[in-house]
Amino acid sequence: MPAPPLDQQLDELAELLGRMCSAAAGALHRATAALLESRERLAAQVIADDAAVDALRARVEDVAADALLFHSPVAGDLRTVVSAIRAAGDVERMGDLAVHVAKVVGLGRRVPDEVRDDIAEMSRVAVELALKTAEVVRSRNVVMAVELDSDDDAMDALHEHMFEVLMAPSWPYGVPAAVDLTLLARYYERFADHAVTVAHETVYAVTGTVENEVVAILDRSNAQ
Repeated sequence: MPAPPLDQQLDELAELLGRMCSAAAGALHRATAALLESRERLAAQVIADDAAVDALRARVEDVAADALLFHSPVAGDLRTVVSAIRAAGDVERMGDLAVHVAKVVGLGRRVPDEVRDDIAEMSRVAVELALKTAEVVRSRNVVMAVELDSDDDAMDALHEHMFEVLMAPSWPYGVPAAVDLTLLARYYERFADHAVTVAHETVYAVTGTVENEVVAILDRSNAQ
């Protein structure tokens, strides 16, 4: 059976990556709900559902391998295939980070009231970044991809604030709790970082340049 046309395979790669990003976003949303509401069954479901994200990554690699084998793509098409392989690894890691959050539920440690709103907001920002990344990989919208760097600034600010709260002399729950929550906050920050990296991969696939060069081009265009 002949391989599908290259354009069809590239479209499938974009759709698979979009589905992966959406799945990772949903996983983190549910994991956070399980964490804040102490819902162990929901956390277990998040952990079990991660196999679907892994399967999507495997499908990305299969489609990419077929595209390379049967079509020997060059230039932009080659960048698209290679970037899809790399991006799939980042999105799989996003799913793993959602699983890490879900596994915290099984430890039976309640999130203190002092930081519950911060955790909820970090989750909201991370989920929105993942959903926006899903749109980026489907549409190959470079401008939207570049915007994710600015969007990620909100996560960086939240992460810094969380660290300040946990390290403050007035923190009442001791060092072990502060260490646990620092690691938890890191999961959300890394999730967001991987989403931005996927967007950068899309920028490179479309333009052949790194994200900073695209920003400079857009800034010059807007100034004219």
